[in-house]
Amino acid sequence: MKPQQVRSVQRIEWWTSKLNYCSGLCVLETVFFVEPVKPPVPVQVMDMQSFARLALALTEGSQILWYFKHKGSNIVGLFTAYMYWDGDLPILAYTNAEVPPKPFLAYRSDATKGEEWMFTDEASDTRYRYASFVELKTIPPAFTESLDGKFPDVAHPMLAEVEDIKSIVRILLPLSLREGTLFPLWHFKRGKKHIVGTCIPFEHYYEADALPVFFYVSTDNPPEQPFVRYIAVKPDGEKIDYSNSTTDAKFFYAKIVDVKDMPIFPK
Repeated sequence: MKPQQVRSVQRIEWWTSKLNYCSGLCVLETVFFVEPVKPPVPVQVMDMQSFARLALALTEGSQILWYFKHKGSNIVGLFTAYMYWDGDLPILAYTNAEVPPKPFLAYRSDATKGEEWMFTDEASDTRYRYASFVELKTIPPAFTESLDGKFPDVAHPMLAEVEDIKSIVRILLPLSLREGTLFPLWHFKRGKKHIVGTCIPFEHYYEADALPVFFYVSTDNPPEQPFVRYIAVKPDGEKIDYSNSTTDAKFFYAKIVDVKDMPIFPK
């Protein structure tokens, strides 16, 4: 044998004897390496009323919400996700509450004066929809990093500016009827313009999981009310306007959520 081959054989014999020795005296442990949790994309909702609208307006069933303290503020949050280019895009929608919440958030959008929301200790009034809070004793590092702006860079969706808000509602209506899903309309500013839009994933686009398309309108003024209502019947055809409530059942409604910024929309 060559000298290098002799050394290799000696190593193999040494490790073989070592393992034979350990097999009778010790147990080899399996070690798992867990990757750190990536922070979700933060979306700061402007106020509690918009947050309650996002969480509970035009939804079925209840929601699970998060509550924790961050830098002296009462943070309430909602986890959601978009099917995106590669996998899902997690979003932490959150806002600052003036006071710590009670166990439940109650909300209704069909009152005569418009929206109503409140923190409550019970969930028995059938006029309201309810979301329950999970109060965190320790904040997950992923949440802290997200709120501090330390989240992964995210590819932008494909942008599709439409002529008016009717085009977006025409997209939301069949999705709601077919899938029972109602995407929120996000309202935020870019420069001096007000952007109102929503991100819709189109599944199975080449090698991507989905093609995310952000449909939007750009206007000089903010939306007049928190809801868009739409109807298309004879003899007048389409009719669309803004409303402060969802009391008239003959209309299809979409909710508008005011946010400070939408990180996936290009600056």
